[in-house]
Amino acid sequence: MSLVNLKQAIDHVGKTGGALGAFNVSSWEMAAAIVGAAEEAAFPVVLQAQWPFLEYAGAEVAAGLLADLATRAKVPVVLQLDHAKAWEQVMACLRAGFSSVMIDASHLPLAENLRLVAEVVRVAHAMGVTVESELGRLAGVEGDLVVATIEASFTDPAEAAHFVAETGVDALAVSVGTVHGPYKGEPKLDFARLEAIALATNVPLVLHGASGLSASALQKGMVLGVRKVNFSTELRAAWLTAMRRQLENPEADVLPCVRTVESAVKELVAEKIGILKG
Repeated sequence: MSLVNLKQAIDHVGKTGGALGAFNVSSWEMAAAIVGAAEEAAFPVVLQAQWPFLEYAGAEVAAGLLADLATRAKVPVVLQLDHAKAWEQVMACLRAGFSSVMIDASHLPLAENLRLVAEVVRVAHAMGVTVESELGRLAGVEGDLVVATIEASFTDPAEAAHFVAETGVDALAVSVGTVHGPYKGEPKLDFARLEAIALATNVPLVLHGASGLSASALQKGMVLGVRKVNFSTELRAAWLTAMRRQLENPEADVLPCVRTVESAVKELVAEKIGILKG
């Protein structure tokens, strides 16, 4: 159908009571698998790229390939920069044609966070690009972002309301008990906090670190205002597991390996979209 921004895609899924699946891309076959699964489910999707991947591939080259994939898709596709930490990263992706950006200045003092996010919103909105940001910090590792458990903090509903009003962000990623990376034990989400944030902000909420969460936890989050859910760890695990199995064969060739890896990722994405369709 077309490359769309985050607001357009959320407006579409909001009519169903569902949420967008946002899947981090680490290779071309991952991107193709994600879009393929979304097409088969007839549901919009978010292709997310983090700066380490873009830096490796080149923002313009990666954006061109991913944007071409999105515009040829049979469903709406959002192309989003995930967890940008610097103004220069955001500007590079705006110039390269991304339809949405996620600026994460949660490591900065609140006043600096507000200033940077508001400026990104001002420039991005002038280009028809949507902006997601984060308040509160998730423990774990995501790309080149590392947050120790002791540094993680949950999102405060009143602070979130102030943040949204001051910045004008289109979506807010919240910290309510998820982590970046694999879970060590059963995750415990603060659903009461999530509900309070939703009531205080009245913007679509985003759940990062969703790899490993149960279907029931995801569905409860959707009822309480979550409209975008991020997956990364499980996709990388599916990719690596499938590739390792292929490489056990000493006569393995590149193309069959790539097709097998793509199929494994596609199967996982289809499962997640099935949960999120509402």
